[in-house]
Amino acid sequence: MNQIAKENVLAASEGLKAVAHELRLTVLCHLLQGPMTVSELLEITGAEQTNLSKHLSKMRLLGLVETEKQGNFVQYRIANPHWGDVINALKKIYCPD
Repeated sequence: MNQIAKENVLAASEGLKAVAHELRLTVLCHLLQGPMTVSELLEITGAEQTNLSKHLSKMRLLGLVETEKQGNFVQYRIANPHWGDVINALKKIYCPD
Protein backbone atom coordinates (compact mmCIF):
# COMPACT_ATOMS: atom_id res chain seq x y z
CA MET A 1 0.00 0.00 0.00
CA ASN A 2 1.29 3.48 -0.86
CA GLN A 3 2.23 5.84 1.93
CA ILE A 4 0.60 9.25 2.00
CA ALA A 5 3.17 11.97 2.60
CA LYS A 6 2.64 13.70 5.94
CA GLU A 7 3.17 17.13 4.35
CA ASN A 8 0.33 16.40 1.91
CA VAL A 9 -1.98 15.45 4.76
CA LEU A 10 -1.02 18.60 6.65
CA ALA A 11 -1.61 20.76 3.57
CA ALA A 12 -5.03 19.17 3.02
CA SER A 13 -5.89 19.69 6.68
CA GLU A 14 -4.96 23.38 6.47
CA GLY A 15 -7.03 23.77 3.29
CA LEU A 16 -10.07 22.21 4.94
CA LYS A 17 -9.64 24.45 7.99
CA ALA A 18 -9.61 27.43 5.63
CA VAL A 19 -13.00 26.58 4.13
CA ALA A 20 -14.52 25.52 7.46
CA HIS A 21 -15.54 29.06 8.40
CA GLU A 22 -19.21 29.81 7.68
CA LEU A 23 -18.63 33.07 5.79
CA ARG A 24 -15.73 31.73 3.73
CA LEU A 25 -17.75 28.66 2.79
CA THR A 26 -20.73 30.85 1.87
CA VAL A 27 -18.51 33.02 -0.35
CA LEU A 28 -17.06 29.97 -2.08
CA CYS A 29 -20.55 28.55 -2.69
CA HIS A 30 -21.58 31.79 -4.38
CA LEU A 31 -18.35 32.00 -6.39
CA LEU A 32 -19.23 28.63 -7.94
CA GLN A 33 -21.65 30.67 -10.08
CA GLY A 34 -18.79 32.79 -11.40
CA PRO A 35 -16.66 35.80 -10.45
CA MET A 36 -18.21 38.43 -8.16
CA THR A 37 -17.26 41.84 -6.84
CA VAL A 38 -17.08 42.72 -3.15
CA SER A 39 -20.33 44.68 -3.55
CA GLU A 40 -22.09 41.63 -4.98
CA LEU A 41 -20.72 39.40 -2.23
CA LEU A 42 -21.79 41.91 0.43
CA GLU A 43 -25.32 41.97 -0.94
CA ILE A 44 -25.66 38.22 -1.31
CA THR A 45 -24.06 37.27 2.03
CA GLY A 46 -25.35 40.13 4.18
CA ALA A 47 -21.92 40.32 5.82
CA GLU A 48 -20.37 43.49 7.21
CA GLN A 49 -17.89 45.07 4.78
CA THR A 50 -14.92 44.92 7.16
CA ASN A 51 -15.63 41.30 8.07
CA LEU A 52 -16.00 40.22 4.45
CA SER A 53 -12.84 42.08 3.42
CA LYS A 54 -10.88 40.40 6.22
CA HIS A 55 -12.02 36.95 5.10
CA LEU A 56 -11.44 37.66 1.40
CA SER A 57 -7.88 38.75 2.22
CA LYS A 58 -7.30 35.57 4.19
CA MET A 59 -8.79 33.50 1.37
CA ARG A 60 -6.40 35.15 -1.10
CA LEU A 61 -3.42 34.42 1.15
CA LEU A 62 -4.51 30.80 1.45
CA GLY A 63 -4.91 30.45 -2.32
CA LEU A 64 -8.66 29.82 -2.23
CA VAL A 65 -9.60 32.85 -4.31
CA GLU A 66 -7.89 35.13 -6.78
CA THR A 67 -8.75 38.56 -8.08
CA GLU A 68 -8.96 40.26 -11.43
CA LYS A 69 -9.44 43.97 -12.02
CA GLN A 70 -12.42 44.74 -14.27
CA GLY A 71 -12.48 48.48 -14.89
CA ASN A 72 -13.05 50.14 -11.51
CA PHE A 73 -13.99 46.86 -9.82
CA VAL A 74 -12.10 43.88 -8.48
CA GLN A 75 -13.72 40.52 -9.10
CA TYR A 76 -13.08 37.48 -6.94
CA ARG A 77 -13.17 33.92 -8.24
CA ILE A 78 -12.19 30.48 -7.00
CA ALA A 79 -8.46 30.15 -7.62
CA ASN A 80 -8.25 26.40 -8.15
CA PRO A 81 -11.03 24.49 -9.93
CA HIS A 82 -10.45 21.54 -7.58
CA TRP A 83 -11.80 23.69 -4.73
CA GLY A 84 -14.95 24.05 -6.82
CA ASP A 85 -15.17 20.25 -6.86
CA VAL A 86 -14.80 20.14 -3.06
CA ILE A 87 -17.47 22.81 -2.54
CA ASN A 88 -19.83 21.06 -4.98
CA ALA A 89 -19.33 17.77 -3.10
CA LEU A 90 -20.21 19.51 0.18
CA LYS A 91 -23.30 21.03 -1.43
CA LYS A 92 -24.44 17.57 -2.60
CA ILE A 93 -24.09 16.23 0.94
CA TYR A 94 -25.51 19.15 2.92
CA CYS A 95 -27.73 21.01 0.44
CA PRO A 96 -29.63 18.35 -1.49
CA ASP A 97 -32.25 19.68 -3.88
